[in-house]
Amino acid sequence: MFKKLKNAPWYGYVMLALLCLAIALPDFAQYQVTSLANRLRLEMGLSQSQYSTIATAPLLAGIFLCFLSGLLMDRFGTKVLVISVIITSAGIVLRAFAEGFWVMYISMILMGFSASFVNATTPKVMGAWFPASRVTVLMGVVIAIANAGMALGSGTATLFATTAGAFRFSAGFALVVVLLWLLFSTEKKGGSGPAVEETRVPFVESFKAVLPNKQVWLCAACCLTLTMGVLGCSIFLPQALMSRGLAEQEAAWNGMAITLGNMATSFATPVIIRRFGTTEKRVRRMMAVYSLTAAILVFTSWHLPAGPLLFIGLFITGFLAMGFVPLFQSMPVYLKGVGSRYAGTATGLVLTVQLLGTVVVPSYIAAPIAGDNYVILFGILAAISLLPSVLSRVVPLKDMLEAQNAGKGA
Repeated sequence: MFKKLKNAPWYGYVMLALLCLAIALPDFAQYQVTSLANRLRLEMGLSQSQYSTIATAPLLAGIFLCFLSGLLMDRFGTKVLVISVIITSAGIVLRAFAEGFWVMYISMILMGFSASFVNATTPKVMGAWFPASRVTVLMGVVIAIANAGMALGSGTATLFATTAGAFRFSAGFALVVVLLWLLFSTEKKGGSGPAVEETRVPFVESFKAVLPNKQVWLCAACCLTLTMGVLGCSIFLPQALMSRGLAEQEAAWNGMAITLGNMATSFATPVIIRRFGTTEKRVRRMMAVYSLTAAILVFTSWHLPAGPLLFIGLFITGFLAMGFVPLFQSMPVYLKGVGSRYAGTATGLVLTVQLLGTVVVPSYIAAPIAGDNYVILFGILAAISLLPSVLSRVVPLKDMLEAQNAGKGA
């Protein structure tokens, strides 16, 4: 009976819910660290550089895992997602016992597994259950829930009396998510989704199809430039606000505004593009407006007066900066020569490039240059946020828009 339910057409929504949990879990746990930055630095004797290394460790894992996870998904199917959730949960449980830099660092690296696998494989998994025209919107749902996890992690961490208490709560959440995946995850068998024919793809075949594809590399460049500035902003924002005199809790709640903006735009922007972005010219123009405005706000919004104006300014920053990420993360499934057959590998490559820049530039280039001068730091991040407006003229939109327009009303 249970096996029949798992192959029902509506079961795609169960898989969507599981994907959302698998990505919200590590993002919630990671962004607890950003709000507890001062506590962690004091309790563990961390330098700014060590803190930055810990805060971005899950993303560092993604650099090495995203491309590999796409290959493994194309070759072995959904079971690799279950394994990634188990590894992430182990890292979150280990973190609850960390007392120094190295155990903390290793646990944070392990936490990056499930987010890396979910990001790289969601277009392929959703493509097996739903029409191609809906994949971008569904990718937006997953990214929105990921940002909800970030927002809750950063907004609630300081409500716990101790750092250990916050980390133990995450460990309990992790065990629940593992249990749900073990009970309810499945792989599409039969049906009419565009990825149904994709069973097992040899590694060499995936490499040959994806690595020479210029459009895949353009998607990667777009994702890279869209996220470098705003995610760097998110990592350092609570400390920057506290440097202005805001209390820890007030800085945490305002820091949550950017991730709430990311969450809202992940729902809203893909829908706006699907409804109104019927031509390449419209989508390119929209992307340029988003990125130019976001760059200005990355530099200025954290200076706004404390209160509603600051929260609203940071929310709009997050909304505009990340609006096109779902489109480019899901785009490989639409590209000719890639499609759903190689979607895991292609999306993994896109995310590897994206995460490489997200980790390396803010933490290892911008932060060392700026030191504790947040004006310089956010100026560098704002300059980075201008880059998508340049790429907006060359992004590969044709195949995606054809599928989107053909599937209107689906």
